[in-house]
Amino acid sequence: MKKSEYELRKIYAGVFDKSTLLSLERLMRGGYLEELESMISTGKEANVYHGCMGEKEIAVKIYAIDASSFKNMEKYILGDRRFKTWRNRRQLVYTWAQKEYKNLARVHGFIECPRPHQAYRNILVMDFIGRDNIPAPRLKDSPPKNPKEYFNKIVGYIRGMYERGLVHADLSEYNVLNTGEKPVIIDLSTGVLLDHPLADKFLKRDIYNICRYFRSEGVDCDEKEVLAEVKKISRGNF
Repeated sequence: MKKSEYELRKIYAGVFDKSTLLSLERLMRGGYLEELESMISTGKEANVYHGCMGEKEIAVKIYAIDASSFKNMEKYILGDRRFKTWRNRRQLVYTWAQKEYKNLARVHGFIECPRPHQAYRNILVMDFIGRDNIPAPRLKDSPPKNPKEYFNKIVGYIRGMYERGLVHADLSEYNVLNTGEKPVIIDLSTGVLLDHPLADKFLKRDIYNICRYFRSEGVDCDEKEVLAEVKKISRGNF
């Protein structure tokens, strides 16, 4: 641990509440985090930070307890048999962090996505996608050189997630990182199992978003054909 709890509190005073600071300290004691170094991105739901554990670069996603956008998250959790009900906003946010951890663990190794290391309360520790403290750009900011090939890779990822019993439920050019012409899927907190009551609707929306983006890049793609290709994959019980 390179920074003491006092130093950590001083650096992030006014950014994190006491509970989040204590959670960071616990992750440090557990060997999942050594130091937070810089901010990668900010959002309505969470901030993502670059950190390190020894020589390894990691990403630390911290969900804001009081973020107003969390009012829409219930539709992604209700109907998910993996999670119980919650009593308050804090428990809902903790469940959201666990949801992203479980979704990443479910599909990592089958698609390109960050490998999750640990989730504790409102904090998720995972692989850093980038190099030397510089995060990989989002697809919206870094269009592919070969759009058709790139499109086929993402469709393969959608198919891979479906085969593992998961639908991303918020897939677009905003949730794909472009790492040297290799897409990496991120932000899987919205992901739902196939038996979720809205899974089919979310899958169609994911495919629509991806086809919309790649049509703007000159790719001739048909949403119905992509949906049929994804659904024809045989799968087990998840």
